[in-house]
Amino acid sequence: MSGPDRHAFLHNFCTNDIKGLPIGRGCEAFLCNVKGRILGHIFVFAGPESLWIETTPGHVTTLVPHLERYHLLETFTLTDRSAEFGELFVTGPNSPAALGAIGINVGELRNWDCVTRIAGESVPVPVSVKRVDWFGATGFLLSASNEGCSQLQAKLVANGASSGSVAAFEDLRIEAGFLYYGVDLSDENLAQEAMRTNQAISFTKGCYLGQEPIARLNAMGHVNKQLCRVRFECDVIPNIPQRLVDPADPSKEIGLITSIGWSVQDNLPAGLGIVRSAFAQPGTRLQTAGDAPVMARVV
Repeated sequence: MSGPDRHAFLHNFCTNDIKGLPIGRGCEAFLCNVKGRILGHIFVFAGPESLWIETTPGHVTTLVPHLERYHLLETFTLTDRSAEFGELFVTGPNSPAALGAIGINVGELRNWDCVTRIAGESVPVPVSVKRVDWFGATGFLLSASNEGCSQLQAKLVANGASSGSVAAFEDLRIEAGFLYYGVDLSDENLAQEAMRTNQAISFTKGCYLGQEPIARLNAMGHVNKQLCRVRFECDVIPNIPQRLVDPADPSKEIGLITSIGWSVQDNLPAGLGIVRSAFAQPGTRLQTAGDAPVMARVV
């Protein structure tokens, strides 16, 4: 998003403070409808000439029209860069050293800092570096041209980084209770049900689309259902989705698990999904529905 009105416009349509976002910093936010239900989960980074907006794959086709619907006299341009750029997520305790080995110094970056760097002589292309400690460990998003991104990946692996996979990414985000919009949540969910209120919602920023129901819900103090992580008590990863029921009354459905992976910490399958708040306290025992139920525990 470029143009002089970019900060003010986006500020009016998402849950976090974009007007107060200085150059070189980023934040997490939700785009909501007038009822406070989530239309998109975004990550906004302020550069000197534009706002860079990240979201989950496939949702640019709904978010751009949503914002353009309200575009009247404001001076800004929204451009979909998805086809032009590749992106790598580099995480783990050795990630700063791995990036330093290919000429990208990230030692001074704090969480949510974003800078543009040249990856030394080995990959002489501009790289947008964003520090995002999404999963409780140091993490960096590297954005570059598609060709440059391929070169970066090859150089990182050649210097000792391990090449990841979709499955590994899923395991990490489920372990951290990190939602994936379009899988774990949809436009049927209220913003506070995502359990990202501290990270993604400002209650002091002023008016925005969906603010009234979000503020009212904050004043009430609770939601009826919420995103939870559960640990399954079995050795094999269950299929998804998995309906959850109350062990004391298996006819009573209380949740739906939409993401399942392997927890290295627990050495057991872990899941992520929406659970009724009355059953969402850590330690609560649940079970899957069906003829061969599997026990699970909220963690």
